[in-house]
Amino acid sequence: MIINTNVFMHDSDRAALQALKAIPGFTQLLKAFMKVWNERQFHITNMSSRLRLGENQMAKYYNMLPPICEKLGIEVPELYLELDVNPNAYTSGDTKPFIVITSGLLETLPDELIPTVLAHECGHIACHHVLYTTMGRMILSGVFNLAGFSPLVTTPLQMAFAYWMRCSEFSADRAAVIFDGSADKMKEVCMRLAGFDKDIMADASMDTFMEQALEYKEMINNSKWDKTLEFVMFKMIDHPLMSVRAYECDEWAHSEQYVKTVRYLAGDQSILGDLELSTREIPMMEASKYYVGKNYHEVCDMLVDAGFSDIKVVKTIEKGLFTKTEQTVKIQINDDDVFEKGAWYPEDSAILITYYESETPEEIAAAHAGQIQVPDASRKYVGRNYKEVINELGDAGFGQFIEETQVVKKSRFAKENCIVKISINGQTQFSKGDWFAPDSKIRVTYQTVVEEK
Repeated sequence: MIINTNVFMHDSDRAALQALKAIPGFTQLLKAFMKVWNERQFHITNMSSRLRLGENQMAKYYNMLPPICEKLGIEVPELYLELDVNPNAYTSGDTKPFIVITSGLLETLPDELIPTVLAHECGHIACHHVLYTTMGRMILSGVFNLAGFSPLVTTPLQMAFAYWMRCSEFSADRAAVIFDGSADKMKEVCMRLAGFDKDIMADASMDTFMEQALEYKEMINNSKWDKTLEFVMFKMIDHPLMSVRAYECDEWAHSEQYVKTVRYLAGDQSILGDLELSTREIPMMEASKYYVGKNYHEVCDMLVDAGFSDIKVVKTIEKGLFTKTEQTVKIQINDDDVFEKGAWYPEDSAILITYYESETPEEIAAAHAGQIQVPDASRKYVGRNYKEVINELGDAGFGQFIEETQVVKKSRFAKENCIVKISINGQTQFSKGDWFAPDSKIRVTYQTVVEEK
């Protein structure tokens, strides 16, 4: 099953990315970045200056990673340990993303919270944040200016990158909440990174920390000045504030969307925790209009990969001007033929795909039982000898002919016995292959040439 990460992507993440791409100069900056950026540089740095963790190198931490990747539907990235007293973890790369954790992180957090941090980083990979995050990190740190592209790095772009990167953290936090089955560990990570080191010998209250987070949220929301001051203070910060992250995780973990998301991602009952598994719902990967026009086999495969099981197809012979064979012309889910990307439907929903395909000769014949086809078009008969045409139509199965003569004076254009008009049941224009009853009346008008007196 292909996992649709849109189900846990934070709304502000999605909106901020769209806003970032709309900033004038973003496309030029991206093109410049792709010219100078080389993913191999990261690999050289990692292999030469950091510890690559694996089954034979600090396996305790590496073995935390594969179960997370399996749950989120991504390949297992390389994991490195960096000597740095600051507690941190980050993901970089593009085609081969990797995760780096610092020694300070292992000294700050108890081991039971390290999988939560790794799940957060894997969330970045699953949401396809990594390329833009790598780009944003280099821009905000000034590295991009050193490459000679400072005119492209405008203040609006810097601020837009910082804002999107802050918003993207909320989506990654949700990935950690999904893996853990609750927001408890992610909230504890936030509290510890805010100041509660594991070596501090004192009791810390999560309830009090969450009260602090709520108080901060209300303080900012209720004061335009505080909101403005927050923006000025943190406009170039690429990570959201710890209490805000904890609050967002807690809110989402108590939402209906979280319940649907967990049920959607659950391969079995284990991830559900205290949630009861009822009818599993699946989010649509795309809106209905996306599927129309695609080959119906491709659409079926996409829906099966998403997890739907009750999929039926029906053929139509009605086509538009540019409709191709096997092209999807309509898709319905539980009789709903207009739906948006991300809309939720039960996995056993009745899906009906209507596709175009021309009729087979057998189907055409069955639809015209008792009829026969005219061998040629009316315009092709005009100008031919009427006896030849009558014989041809008779061989096709027609039997009722009305012969009419049209007397014309001899001229260079007059031709004896030449058909000037033909009709079938009064229809003067017909095409080759048109269907008519064998007893149809065929009226043939032909020329009889006489000498001019």
